[in-house]
Amino acid sequence: AGVVFAIAESPLEEGVIWAGTNDGLVQITRDGGANWTNVTPNIPDLPPWGTVSNIEPSRYDAGTAYITVDFHQVNNRDPFIYKTTDYGDSWTRITNGIPESVFRYVHVVREDPTREGLLYAGTENGLYISFDDGANWQPLQTNLPHAPVHWLVIQEHFNDLVVGTYGRGFWIMDDIT
Repeated sequence: AGVVFAIAESPLEEGVIWAGTNDGLVQITRDGGANWTNVTPNIPDLPPWGTVSNIEPSRYDAGTAYITVDFHQVNNRDPFIYKTTDYGDSWTRITNGIPESVFRYVHVVREDPTREGLLYAGTENGLYISFDDGANWQPLQTNLPHAPVHWLVIQEHFNDLVVGTYGRGFWIMDDIT
């Protein structure tokens, strides 16, 4: 049986909760957990047995969410970031610009809290940014060492991007305004 590995509540619509498992399933409830819908079959070209490592419900549109799915444990190191705008009825893969590498699999995606369409993604060897809602990505490495980026938080009071790396510490990009 799968383990819920990622869970996130919509900041816009009460009762909307997303859950992702370590065996590659994505589910949504729109009634606070009374009923769940498996939306995994709606995700195009999603191989089996990935770990849904992160779910990011949008703060700008209640039906929009982003997910990352990690397949490196089954020796697939391709990046898998998907976006839905209709509560999981359809999905689009958004990984253009993440370069070929054995370290390009993705751990986390975050939406900027003040600029709609601005996304951040953490991969096994770095940090990426998209200014067009995931259509295109580019490196945002600056002085961040090439390390596994497992978690991202935007500290909203100071607008700092906080990057958690696996076993290497944390890094802060001060005032991303």
